[in-house]
Amino acid sequence: MLFECFGDKCVDKVHNLVRAESNTASPRPAMISDVSGTVYNKKNQPSCYNERPTVVLPGVVKFLSGQVTVPKKYDLIKSGYLLLTVRGMDYDDPLCLNGVSQYFAIPDDFCRLKLCDFIGEDVCRVVQEPGTHTFKELEKKINFNTTQLLPEPPSLLGISLLDLFAGEFGFHFQVETEGEIVLEVTVPTNDKFLQIGVTDD
Repeated sequence: MLFECFGDKCVDKVHNLVRAESNTASPRPAMISDVSGTVYNKKNQPSCYNERPTVVLPGVVKFLSGQVTVPKKYDLIKSGYLLLTVRGMDYDDPLCLNGVSQYFAIPDDFCRLKLCDFIGEDVCRVVQEPGTHTFKELEKKINFNTTQLLPEPPSLLGISLLDLFAGEFGFHFQVETEGEIVLEVTVPTNDKFLQIGVTDD
């Protein structure tokens, strides 16, 4: 499927494809591998800019593949947190670093999230158990929808965060439970940065 998105060709599952995985050179107890997804605008058209994926809000993400391998049971519902490190191409310093805001306009709550509030308690109940978990398993066990709607961007004092921070960013996520980092994943891994809210507008 071919669309002309923001002046460039945008082939579905080619130019709008995002990959993510854990770093096997520095493994944590739990590991994510072969995660891929495609991004779309709110009209469900492939979302690209300069023939690279761009995440627009509101928008859509469709998960295509991926798995997480968990060595033992973790109580993610009780003590799971998601710590963000966010680096921008146009910023000298990270906006978030290991779950702590480094930028005055971003509260710490945007950099350190309760994991199960973010991904859903039903997902947490599945992936906190030992084993190798896939999207197909989530679809079967909890009717997980691999097509997820992306909401409007959050606002501060009536100003959308995309008004301030649209651009190119790299994300590193750490999952912490009971004071231990048990999983890390980088997004994207098929490019240095992911375009967020980048359009011709």
